[in-house]
Amino acid sequence: MITKKIGRIEFTLLSPKEIREMSATKVITADTYDDDGFPINMGLMDTHLGVIEPGLRCKTCGLRAGKDGCPGHFGHIDLAMPVVHVGFVKYIRNCLRATCRECGRILLSDERLEFYKKEIERFEKEGRSIVPLVKDIVKECENVSKCPRCKRENGKIDLDKPTTFRENGKKLTPSEIREWLEKIPDEDLKFLNINPKVARPEWMVLTVLPVPPVTVRPSVTLESGERSEDDLTHKLVDVIRINQRLQENRDAGAPQLIVEDLWELLQYHVTTYLDNQTSGIPPARHRSGRPLKTLAQRLKGKEGRFRSNLSGKRVNFSARTVISPDPNLSINEVGVPIEVARELTVPVRVTPYNIEWLREMIKRGPNPEPPEGVKYIPGVNYIIRDPKTLKQRRIKVTEKNANDVAERLEVGMIVERQLMDGDIVLFNRQPSLHRMSMMAHKVRVLPYKTFRLNLSVCPPYNADFDGDEMNLHVVQSEEARAEAEILMKVQEHILSPRFGGPIIGGIHDHISGCFLLTYKDKKFPIQEATHILSSINYRGKLPNIIEEDGKRYILGKDIFSVLLPDDLNIEYKAKSCFNCEVCTAPDCPHDAYVIIEKGVLKKGVIDEKGIGAFKGLILDKIIREHGVEYGREFIDKVTKLGIAAINICGFTVGIDDEDIPIEARRQIEEGLEKAKKKI
Repeated sequence: MITKKIGRIEFTLLSPKEIREMSATKVITADTYDDDGFPINMGLMDTHLGVIEPGLRCKTCGLRAGKDGCPGHFGHIDLAMPVVHVGFVKYIRNCLRATCRECGRILLSDERLEFYKKEIERFEKEGRSIVPLVKDIVKECENVSKCPRCKRENGKIDLDKPTTFRENGKKLTPSEIREWLEKIPDEDLKFLNINPKVARPEWMVLTVLPVPPVTVRPSVTLESGERSEDDLTHKLVDVIRINQRLQENRDAGAPQLIVEDLWELLQYHVTTYLDNQTSGIPPARHRSGRPLKTLAQRLKGKEGRFRSNLSGKRVNFSARTVISPDPNLSINEVGVPIEVARELTVPVRVTPYNIEWLREMIKRGPNPEPPEGVKYIPGVNYIIRDPKTLKQRRIKVTEKNANDVAERLEVGMIVERQLMDGDIVLFNRQPSLHRMSMMAHKVRVLPYKTFRLNLSVCPPYNADFDGDEMNLHVVQSEEARAEAEILMKVQEHILSPRFGGPIIGGIHDHISGCFLLTYKDKKFPIQEATHILSSINYRGKLPNIIEEDGKRYILGKDIFSVLLPDDLNIEYKAKSCFNCEVCTAPDCPHDAYVIIEKGVLKKGVIDEKGIGAFKGLILDKIIREHGVEYGREFIDKVTKLGIAAINICGFTVGIDDEDIPIEARRQIEEGLEKAKKKI
């Protein structure tokens, strides 16, 4: 088999010939079903257009309805009189304003055309859009009253929205517009940004209307047995009925006024079929008064095809709920509610090595009762007996059949077990603006009904806890799990690709706590110091103990130093630096010059510039020298240490902290005075 690679896709206009050639049948009747409930030939539900009901065969491709069956086929309606396509009125206006009605040529001299030809070639060579040039050409043509070739006086073209064109106040019919556009030669079309190889301007005035396949506009059978047709079908019924009346009246020699009224009505129905929110005309409505959802409404907006079905979709094996903070989780963990863990499943293939373990899990059923002291154990929801076909082989595990299903378990089957601690899942917060908006976490099944995450992971997700919701996706194959764990785990994204620094790190209380812990010679009684160290499960030797007045203390700087690797050496100015005129570092009176030697904090205070997200220099150096796993452990511990310290030190916020400083108030008043003087 020779495969071909798609080079590019061109979006062009359909010619009347192409519409007829791709059509499976001409549609001439507005009726859909006969008395027996079968689709009428050459009607809007003709089986040549595809089938949606089981039992019927498509008369075009011979396939039945269904996922792998008939995809549907287009039909066409021959319009009795041409109508303007509402989507192209701006292009039609440009064509009419820039060309002569008599000869169809661009209303510019040969010299100006040659100049614009070279400009277009230059723009295309540089890869620039020629739209600004086309605007200039049309603007220049509007100021030309007499055609430089046939000397005809051309009038002013106005557009009465949505689809009515006038020349010097006289209305132009769609037939006259089409005749005018037909006269424009191919060589002049490039000046109007039209490629003559794939499109002609007269195709923007419709003579044939494509009828979409039945699969695009399926009818629904109501409980009462009546059929409810799709909005597009309702609209096409209106188009066909008016089209028939127009043809009959025109052929019977009816007065011009009646023909024109019906022609305008046909234009209205075709316009609202294409876009039912066209300004200037009332929308077509259902009998209930609801506006019909026609072609444009199905594509644009939040509920349209692009945003609702292509950019974002509803998928299986996913969950969504509100998020809450949990400082006890690691940054690469996510707390999952028990209800969610019971519903979401991971497929496990049965092998000789895990068959007994899976049997025990199946015997528990879908809602196992955990033993005393344990809050959750996973059960099994389904087993798949024949993974190759997947059809009619999926067995739901219940309390009643659990033992029976467990006994029949064989190697090669697939068991869909519930989530358990350690499973790899993808966690996402919308809008997904960069790659860190979706990362891989490990599951921790917890009580209550919200997803829990460590506060340090908020910056990459841009998450806060004022009601934000997040999505969780359970990956379904070993390859996907391996890929997620290697490429997407949180610790792999601590350093941001945008600026190279840590995007995950200490925030808010973590920074305040570490500041209070390490500021100047802050010391803690040994009971408080051991309490702070217990928050990170420290099992090593206690830091240097100092004795004063018979009491034992440990310096805050020494407590912080237990987190640092022994080979860490770094010096920098802290964020709390006052930028003094004469810097006295390393003996800074504000303790704003940080010196770490061989993993010991000698001088300086730890603040945002040391451990904070976006700015943490210590964090950055640890990750670069010791790897992301060490970095993850450091973030986990430093955040817990900060919270434990702030709990002991306390941190008061009073109402006067919200006051504007006197200096700032003076600057505001000066700014207002300057502005008043200018006015």
